[in-house]
Amino acid sequence: MLNYMSMGTLNSTLFNPESSMIRPFYKDEYATVELDDSIPCIKLTLDGIPRYSEHYQFVQQKRLELIRQEIGNYPKLHMLTDSRTAGPVLDEDINYFKTQVMPQMEKIGIRYLAVVMPSSKFTRLSIKEMEEGAAVMKVRNFESIREARSWLRKMTTL
Repeated sequence: MLNYMSMGTLNSTLFNPESSMIRPFYKDEYATVELDDSIPCIKLTLDGIPRYSEHYQFVQQKRLELIRQEIGNYPKLHMLTDSRTAGPVLDEDINYFKTQVMPQMEKIGIRYLAVVMPSSKFTRLSIKEMEEGAAVMKVRNFESIREARSWLRKMTTL
């Protein structure tokens, strides 16, 4: 039997635009790569620092793998990077992202990337430097995941 309390829970689950269908793809102590059907986007959540450059590159390859797997399933597929708890990466990793990952994302068809920024000024600078590699893709930085998701949803309707 449904009561008003369970109806409220049901309604907030079904009609809340912030709820979504998240499908995990890859996870380790540094990174989580998943598909968020509600936007749609590939979401990368970073926590701390990678063990070494090869680990950073492996995570980026997992992201590209999921993009390739899902790009044909949506009219527009976006990228969301949650860097709120990310630490800085090495210069070689910044260069790898700018010269290898960003161009591949653009070639596959990603046109919008939302980045939720960390509080660390040093890590913010690293992220800004990585974003300089964008040629076709529009990149925007946000202070909250809610703002980033909202912007990506708007880009879906364009």
